Amino acid sequence: MLKNETAVRWGVIGLGGIVVQQIAPAIVNSLHSKLVACVGSTPDKTRAFAQRFGVPGCYASIEELAAANEVDAIFIATPNADHHRMVLEAARAGKHILCEKPLALVVEHGREMVDVCRVAGVILRTAFQIRLEAILVRVREIVCSGVLGDLRAVLFERIAPLRQHGAWRDDPRQGGVLFDVAVHLFDQVEWLTNLKVRELSAYSHPDRRLGVADDTLAILGMLGADCHVVVRASREIAYAGNDLRIQGRSGMLTTSALRWADEHVLRIQTAAGETIERFAPSPLYAHEIEAFAREVRGAPGALASGEDGVRAIQLASAVLQSIETRRSVDV
Repeated sequence: MLKNETAVRWGVIGLGGIVVQQIAPAIVNSLHSKLVACVGSTPDKTRAFAQRFGVPGCYASIEELAAANEVDAIFIATPNADHHRMVLEAARAGKHILCEKPLALVVEHGREMVDVCRVAGVILRTAFQIRLEAILVRVREIVCSGVLGDLRAVLFERIAPLRQHGAWRDDPRQGGVLFDVAVHLFDQVEWLTNLKVRELSAYSHPDRRLGVADDTLAILGMLGADCHVVVRASREIAYAGNDLRIQGRSGMLTTSALRWADEHVLRIQTAAGETIERFAPSPLYAHEIEAFAREVRGAPGALASGEDGVRAIQLASAVLQSIETRRSVDV
């Protein structure tokens, strides 16, 4: 681990919109991080990014960046299918890794990534940054307190913009909305409730059986012994709530829209009446970078682990099997 007073020196791999708009500014503005290296899809893109953010180290490949002595940690934000190879390269070079979701596209790759990082003695975290949203941290506290009683239903919806940048999103080999959006919800549902999804069924549009990327998913599952879970994810709906509802035998909580809102509202209803709590939206990417830097410097971890990333792949794989077979699938 690094000394507490030492800033974590970051390299970033993949210089698309999420890095330019969120990750690079978060690193540059952090008191405990420095952006020292980058590699993009072309030399011109790498140089332009370095000039924009004042990055001293421009590299031509993941291998060169991972080998650089001035790099302590690497953020990987390449298209999904590239994560496996790049995490292995970074780990074997002794770098700590924060990898964009999904960790990988198949369970075997995810497990290999976790194993290689463990052997190398480096930290591997999956970028499920939504865990850091203040209202959802509070939701988890309420659920775990038992005030809602035994849970009976969880309903979660997340809708992406109609047209996000990145042609890879239209490539079925990169995972579609399942690996782009739904994996966040899988992680959230189990993290918020401390229950495991044990069975699920799913439908997609377009139908994945046609060999195209899905843009909308509807997933029904069993959570724990007796709780239903409904997850909806889409990137082809113009207007949607982006909200969460959790119902138990003794109470219910609901949220207002969790995206593109100036305020988040949480309502808790029990026999004692209704309570309303209000939260400002959290700067998720800044919190994510700070949390990872603290962990590299020796503090307890707050981010989703590599094992959590593998669990999301397991659930996504069950969704694919259900779509293909038109059957309910045990997880």
